[in-house]
Amino acid sequence: MEIPFKIVPGDIPNKGMLFVDHSKNGRSGHGGNCIAECKNGDILAFYSNVSGEILNGHGVAGWSEYRRSSDGGKTWSDPCILEYSKKMWEGSEVYSAIVFSAVTAPDGTVIAVLSRFENEKWVKKLPPVYLLSRDNGMTWSGPMDIDRLASVEDVSLTFDASFVHGGKVFTVFMGGSADYCPGPYSMYVSQDSGETFRKRSTLPFAHTNYYSTAGVLEDGRIIVYSYPYRGGSTDEHNMHYVTSSDEGHTWSEVKTAYFAKKIRNPQMSEKIGDYYFLHGRSGSYGKDKSNFVLYSSGDGINWDEGVFLYTADPPRGDCYSANEVIGKYGSSGHKRLLIQSSIGYEPGTNKVNEHHWWIEDIAGQW
Repeated sequence: MEIPFKIVPGDIPNKGMLFVDHSKNGRSGHGGNCIAECKNGDILAFYSNVSGEILNGHGVAGWSEYRRSSDGGKTWSDPCILEYSKKMWEGSEVYSAIVFSAVTAPDGTVIAVLSRFENEKWVKKLPPVYLLSRDNGMTWSGPMDIDRLASVEDVSLTFDASFVHGGKVFTVFMGGSADYCPGPYSMYVSQDSGETFRKRSTLPFAHTNYYSTAGVLEDGRIIVYSYPYRGGSTDEHNMHYVTSSDEGHTWSEVKTAYFAKKIRNPQMSEKIGDYYFLHGRSGSYGKDKSNFVLYSSGDGINWDEGVFLYTADPPRGDCYSANEVIGKYGSSGHKRLLIQSSIGYEPGTNKVNEHHWWIEDIAGQW
């Protein structure tokens, strides 16, 4: 397959570029991958710093950190511990509070959404809260409620399914306290750059579905993808999606999009030039499972055959990822895609480091 863009580092599959080395301290970074480009051009890349022993590194036993780049990703700062997240880990209010979404609002405010957990096994205790930064991630507000009237069964977790459209910030949440969130999918919208959020609608996905990603198509429709989790009987080639032509007030019937190399925990990008990108784990069942796969599409619905950025040997439960379009706020008009994913580092465990890939020289930008 001829690829109309450049992947860095090349010669895929590979492990990308090591971004956070948890192996030095026997820690892990499972979950909590989020990236936001600030209005001043700085990049904030969030990840979790959790125990490598509890649940073999596959839990939420820790806090969120981020690193900053002020030169387009060439160099990165030392880790910045998110104070509220660390405080929750050290206190008794919840077991932990981890960042699961980061987005820059139209006025430049960075919004970080944190899910709040009951225990290390991903059981949620309380609905999410969010923090605001009005100085490009230098300082953060105290916690603010997504919805004071909602219970954790209504709203509990997002997997970075946040985007900006028409001057508003949109985020898709799953409901349910259990580890696999057996609850409704809902869309929340902020029309004031994160000062408040309001529920706009409930999406028509089955409550047994898990994970989600969302964005905007060229014709203005919002699209939301959802993984149709059914245990060992999950069809990982055909992912569910719905679209909305009225900014999330109403939704189409549930349809499916085909992914040749399978997909789980998907993350979709904005369109750059001629292409949308979508990546995640190549399923958890059957042949070629647990690799890190990248797809591209001209319309955000019909996807190419995909390429493996990384192949897991042996297969394991990692490849949780995030992406961000870099260069949105510069004058050159040249945009690149930064991809971040967790990759296992110790056989027989779920301990992971964080790694980066870049998608560059994307056709159709000029």
